[in-house]
Amino acid sequence: MADEPELKTSTKQKVMNPLVLAWGFVLIGLSLTVAWVMFSEEPVQNDANKDQPVTINEDLPQTTITIPDVNVPNSAPKSINDMAIPAEEPSVNEMTKDILATQMPLKAAPNQNLLIEGQNGLKPTLGPDGLIAWKEYARPYEGPEDKPRIAILVTDIGLNSKSSTMAIENLPGQVNLAFSPYGRNLQDWMNKAREKGHEGFLMLPTEPLNYPDSDLGPHTLITDLNERENLSRLDWIISRVGGYVGVVNHMGSKFTASEEALTPIINDLKDRGLMFVDARSTRFSMAARLARRASMPRAINDRYIDNVMTAEEIQKQLGELEKTANTFGAALGIARALPLTINEIATWSMSLEEKGIDLVPVTAIANRQPIK
Repeated sequence: MADEPELKTSTKQKVMNPLVLAWGFVLIGLSLTVAWVMFSEEPVQNDANKDQPVTINEDLPQTTITIPDVNVPNSAPKSINDMAIPAEEPSVNEMTKDILATQMPLKAAPNQNLLIEGQNGLKPTLGPDGLIAWKEYARPYEGPEDKPRIAILVTDIGLNSKSSTMAIENLPGQVNLAFSPYGRNLQDWMNKAREKGHEGFLMLPTEPLNYPDSDLGPHTLITDLNERENLSRLDWIISRVGGYVGVVNHMGSKFTASEEALTPIINDLKDRGLMFVDARSTRFSMAARLARRASMPRAINDRYIDNVMTAEEIQKQLGELEKTANTFGAALGIARALPLTINEIATWSMSLEEKGIDLVPVTAIANRQPIK
C-alpha cells in the first residue's frame, strides 16, 4: 500500500498532459494570428509625403489637374498632358442658344414724353424735339441696304398666358408681337416682350364683312358709325398699353375697304407718331394707300402663315415669303401665337442666314413694300 500515492501521482500526470498540449496549441494559434494582422497592415504614410502627387508612369511628364473655382467665371481649363477636359455643364440646344442671342433688351417703355391724357387714360402723342413713337420704341437695325428682309408679326398676345409666354420666350427677338386690346395686364406683357427684344404692335378690331356674326367686341370700328364714335372707340383701344410702335388691323375686310370710314382713323394715328400695318384681310383694303397719302410709315402683310395649321403648310408659306423678299426686297408675314406656329417660325428662322435673308423687325421694312 506504500506505493499507492505514487500510483495516484503517476495516474494524474497521464490525465494532465493532453490538457497542457491543448492549451499550448491555443496559445500558438493566437500568437500566429496576432503576428499575421500586424505584418499585413498597410504602412502608414508619412505626413511629410502625403501631399505629394502620385505618378503612375515615371517616364511620362508629371501634370497637375487644376480644378477652377466654381465662383470664378473665367477660370483656366483643367488639363492632363495638354489635353483639355470640358467643364461639366448642362447640354443646351444650339437653336435655343442662337435665339437667345437675338433677344437683346430694348429701352424701357413707355416714354412719358410720348403720352397724353385721353378720355380713357394715357395714349400716344408726338413728343418734343421731333420725338416719334414708332422710332423711339423701334428695335435698332443696321443691316445692309441691299439684303432681302423678312418681318414676322405674331398676334393675340395677352389673351392666353401660356401661348403669350411661349411667343415671348421662344421666338427670335426680331419677331414682332401684336397685343390684343382685350387682354389683361397688357403693360406687363409689353414689358416682358421688350425685355426679350420684341417690338410691339396694338391690334385694332375692325369690322369684317360678316359682322355681326364675327363680332370683335364692343370697341370694334364700324363703317356705319360716325367719325366721332369711331374715334372715341379708337381712344379706348390705344389707351390700353404704352410702348408700341404702331397698330395692325384685326379682320376689317369691310372697314379697311371704306376710304370714308378709314381716313379719320389713319389721320389720328399718324398724328400720334405711329406706324400702320395693313393686314390685308381683303384685297380691296385702302389702309396702305391712305397711310402713304398721309405720309405715315406703313407695312403690308404678304402672307397669313398659319391659316392651315400643319407644319408642312406653315413652312410652305414661310418659303413663299422668302420668294417675295428676294423679288421685292422686303416681305411681311402674319401668324398667331399658337405652339405649332411658334415652333415652326423659330426653326425656320435659323435657316435664313445661309439663304442670304435677314429676319428684321417690322420697323425695318417701313415704306419698303410696293402697294399692290
